[in-house]
Order: sequence, then structure tokens, then C-alpha cells
Amino acid sequence: MLQVTHDSHFVPQLYLKQWSDDGIHLWSYRILVSHEKVPEWCYRPISGVAYQRDLYSSYVNDVDVDDFEKWLESESENPVRESIKKVLKDNNLLATDWERLAMFLGAQDVRTPSSYLESMERWRNTLPKLLEDTAQESVRILEQKQYRDEINQPMESDSPLFKNTLDIQIVSANESDSGQGYIRVEVIAGRALWLESQKLLLTKTVKALKKHKWSIVRPARGFQWFTSDHPVVKLNYYGKGDYDLKGGWGKKGANIFMPISPRHLLFTQIGDEFPDRFTLSPDQTRQFQGLIAERALRWIFAHEQLNIIKKNGPDTSILKLLVKKQINGKNGTSSKLKQRHQRINPPNPNSSQSA
Repeated sequence: MLQVTHDSHFVPQLYLKQWSDDGIHLWSYRILVSHEKVPEWCYRPISGVAYQRDLYSSYVNDVDVDDFEKWLESESENPVRESIKKVLKDNNLLATDWERLAMFLGAQDVRTPSSYLESMERWRNTLPKLLEDTAQESVRILEQKQYRDEINQPMESDSPLFKNTLDIQIVSANESDSGQGYIRVEVIAGRALWLESQKLLLTKTVKALKKHKWSIVRPARGFQWFTSDHPVVKLNYYGKGDYDLKGGWGKKGANIFMPISPRHLLFTQIGDEFPDRFTLSPDQTRQFQGLIAERALRWIFAHEQLNIIKKNGPDTSILKLLVKKQINGKNGTSSKLKQRHQRINPPNPNSSQSA
């Protein structure tokens, strides 16, 4: 009998090991603490962070199953292992490597508790009207003469997606107490719907991510990338000081990025092309660090302890991070990039330094 995984690591251990010296532990920063004397930084085992009990497992027909966890492992985690090794060694990446990295980023964007909370909020606001519009359109189609003889036929679908979360019933006039036929549509907005929607995104919508031009970005000399319990940042920039982190996977001009290691970050600006590898300035690096920290839910993970200064105010966004230990980087300004992409400021990844 196959063992069922109950500790669902929503940030894979193979990914977090890039911030570990011994392959077992890493430094973890707690964004919110219960008391001022609680240490903000802890040296914790990788196996004990970024997981939630039974986040992906289910109880079906009196049996525990973790099909979704295994699916993520086979479709996202295992294929990207060799590609990440190439990134760490600064080797050339093939088209298949970029696609695997994009798939891995997409999975990290949708599989975290942050994604679940945001999905629930979105569904509360959009599902009622969506279901009503869908039902009305279905009634219109069924009322057409060519469909009337088929109303009582069972509805079948080749796709297994949403089969456990969406319930559609067609009641004919003969079966209805009121003498009028109707369509009843019911969906339960919860974890099951969230898991099904992830599969849809990572089998269909992810194709958009794979088409973008991706780059590997180094931090400025003396800086390093850290990561978090939601590593993916999707930036919409509207003007100076005006931005949000609610970008999509296909919006032109949006920035999508995720740290891969303390020295490497996967980056795209949708619709534009950058070199395969380049280096940011100190100011740009700080801006990226601030956004990575702002996107975190509860935890930041790093190769070493960092001095973190929080904003004064109602939110817990990171204003500034100072690295105690320098990590060497490469310099060299690319005036071409600076001229082409100076419109994003801040945060401005685009007036960059080439590696």
C-alpha cells in the first residue's frame, strides 16, 4: 500500500535547499510574532517549514488520497531539478529548461495558502454572478427547438476537471412542481475547488507562461536574494509609487519573478525581451527585495540572518534589508536596457546591469 503524504509542503524542500548550507536547515524570519521577545530569526529544519497538514490530501470513499501532491511532484518538481542545477552552475539553458522553470514558477504561484485565501476571496465576489449567467445561457440554448429533444439526455464531459466540485441538474417541466423546467447549478467554493482550479491553470493556462521570454537575474554586488512562503511576485506598475501585486500570467508589461537561489532570480517582463542573464543595480535589488518580502504571508527564508527594518504603519511590508555578509556579483551597465525600459520606476528591474 502506497504511503499517503499528509504534511503538504507548499514550498518544495528541493527549492528551499538552495538557501541551506547543510541541505537540512535554513534561516527563517517570522513576520508576525506573539511577543517582542520572540526571536524573529530561527535556524529551522527545511522539513519543518512551509508545510500545512493535509493541504493537498483528501478523504475519498473512506480512503486517504494524495493524488494532487503526487501530480505536482511529477509535473512540476521532478522535471525542474536538472534545470535548477544548470541555473546554479550558470550553464546555458535550453528551451525545455526555460519551460520547466516557468511551469515550476506557475505551480509556486497557485499552490500556497496565500493563493487559497486570495482564490476564496475572488470566488466570493465573482462566482454567484458567473453561475447565474451560465445558467441563464444554458436555459437559452436548451430552449432552442433543436435541443428540446435532448434535454433529458445525460450530460457527459471528457474532462475530469471540476467533476467533484460542480453539480449541474436539469429538471424538465414534467418533473417540476411548478410545471416549468429549470437548471440548477451548485458549486462549493473550498479546498476541492482550489485544487481543481490549480490543475486547470497548470495544464491549460500555464502555456501562456511558457511563451514569455525569461531571464536569470543576479542581485547587485553585496546583496542576495531571499525567498518566502509565497515566492512568486506578479507586479502591475501604474506610475511612481502606484503599483499592486495582483498581476496575471499574460498581461503585457507586467513583471513576474521568483528567486531561485541567493544569487539567481527568474524574471520576465511580459511582451519585452531581456538578456538571458543580467544584474540589477543596488537600488533595483532593494526594490525587488521589498516586493518579495511584501508578498510573503508569514515567513521569509534566507541563507543567513538579515537586518530587517519594517515600515511604520498598518502593514508589515519590508522597507529595507541590509545584508551582513557580502556575496560577489558582476557589474557592467547596459545602456541599451536603460534606454528601452526606464519606464518602470519603481520598482525598476529594467535599467539593469548585464552579467
